[in-house]
Amino acid sequence: MPKGLIPSAIEILKDAEKINPKFDINQLHSKTFELMKKYRTIYYESRINELLSSKDLEKIPKDIKLKIKEELLKPITANEIEYSNFMEEVSRRISQTFQSISGKLAELCVERELYKAGLRLSINYVKNKERTDFILYHPNITKPIKKHRIEVKNVKLRERGTRGLAFDGDSMVGFFNEPSEFTESNIEIIDEHCKKTGGYCYIPSETLKLIKNKTKRFKANIELASDMKKFVINGSI
Repeated sequence: MPKGLIPSAIEILKDAEKINPKFDINQLHSKTFELMKKYRTIYYESRINELLSSKDLEKIPKDIKLKIKEELLKPITANEIEYSNFMEEVSRRISQTFQSISGKLAELCVERELYKAGLRLSINYVKNKERTDFILYHPNITKPIKKHRIEVKNVKLRERGTRGLAFDGDSMVGFFNEPSEFTESNIEIIDEHCKKTGGYCYIPSETLKLIKNKTKRFKANIELASDMKKFVINGSI
């Protein structure tokens, strides 16, 4: 990664695949998250290095702590946006950038699984259409008889992951790492919706094991790709 730059989601995914091309969907997502945090640390360090190389600190004077404090709290303007201090600029940029990258990485991990199952973009599915992340078609997008929408979530269930599911997808796949989020109410909402759409809620195997009162509409996310291939071939899962 070039100094001071934040890599894109696809670049992080490729870096993870170089480490182990045989990662399953959850291993891949876990590794991309680790790499994202690593690159975030590099970014922070590069910004601090820039600060320490400023003219005020070149000779490292005795009152270094005071000068560093003054620098950190000094109002700045970056990309024509005013920030109250250095750390505010760093934290806001990192937060905004990595929130977007994190969501994109989740989508790329899912798309990789679809590709490995033999499904192809613009032939078997489209992405980011009709307010959802993926739409699978039976038999294909040129002669669609049926379609199945997939809503991709990252590590948090959130409100949109339950009540908004009816508008966003027929199935939901995520990398949820907090079993406690799957309350009795949330499970009921997801179950009822997936029964109507013929879909499922796909989650990590480890999380699935720890969820109480789960229904048949909850499956391990490593099964998503094979299920979507069944849909493309047969029109149902």
